[in-house]
Amino acid sequence: MGRPLRRHEPGQFYLVTNRCLQSRFLFRPDASLNGAVLEWLARAQIRYPRLRVLAVCVMSNHLHLVVRDEHGQLGEWAGYFFGNLARSVDRIRGRSGPCFARRYSAEPILDQGALLDRIVYVVTNPVKANLCKRARDWPGVLLFAGGESRVVGATWVDRDEFRLARIRATSRGGATPIVEDFRVQGQIVIDPIPSDPSSLGGVEGAVEAREQELGDERRRAGRKTLTRRQVLAQDWRSAPPNPDRSPRPLCHSADPSLRVAFHDGFREFVRLFREAAERLRCGEPNASFPDWSYPPGLPLVRAASGLAVGAG
Repeated sequence: MGRPLRRHEPGQFYLVTNRCLQSRFLFRPDASLNGAVLEWLARAQIRYPRLRVLAVCVMSNHLHLVVRDEHGQLGEWAGYFFGNLARSVDRIRGRSGPCFARRYSAEPILDQGALLDRIVYVVTNPVKANLCKRARDWPGVLLFAGGESRVVGATWVDRDEFRLARIRATSRGGATPIVEDFRVQGQIVIDPIPSDPSSLGGVEGAVEAREQELGDERRRAGRKTLTRRQVLAQDWRSAPPNPDRSPRPLCHSADPSLRVAFHDGFREFVRLFREAAERLRCGEPNASFPDWSYPPGLPLVRAASGLAVGAG
């Protein structure tokens, strides 16, 4: 089955998800893995400052983010972030080969109610999976903001500069460079929800309410959570026996009329895309693809110029 068509419009909020190959615990939240996630979030924010992050949760075998794409750069950002993170995971785990099971998903979030709901979903993911009682207890990377922006520090070694310095030192017979001399300090800015749709404490209040709800469900079912030690003791080569995967919706909205309108608009987008793809296959080089689409083998089509620019 073909992959879903992408339409990355500027100004849109998205729930972004990516899953590890064969659901393995490649993202087991040890210090090295957490450091790699923070490094590439920070470096991606430097390169793509208009791709704003509102929430992040890195589970042992998948990750979720809520982002706002201000400039139609989600495809470029995802290629940079996920590609570099995959290489870091291979280095940390001493392996090679694919890290992710398939291409990331990016589901548009259409209204404030759905935005709050998706942020709470992301933040409480480890609680729902019975891995901890409170989101703050999760040992992996879990980030969100309350009423104001949150700044999270990140530090990493500039391996490219260190490698070049080592090559120069070897060729000139100089002293071997010290790794710590190439350590970089960075930061990740986590944006708050644009306006507070809740009168009961905003995101933090909604997270606490959801944690309470999940705790009540867990007690009624007689389930227990894993301890931090148990989570960190999991073999990264292993996987859960029955991975829990929820269906991938086309969009998220608390308003049924918005969902219907989005589905209708997306059907038209698909129709126009397929017509243009057929003309391209028939040898028409100037086939016109719909705005904010990725033509086959070509980069993103931006509305302002009608030209294909950027990378998918």
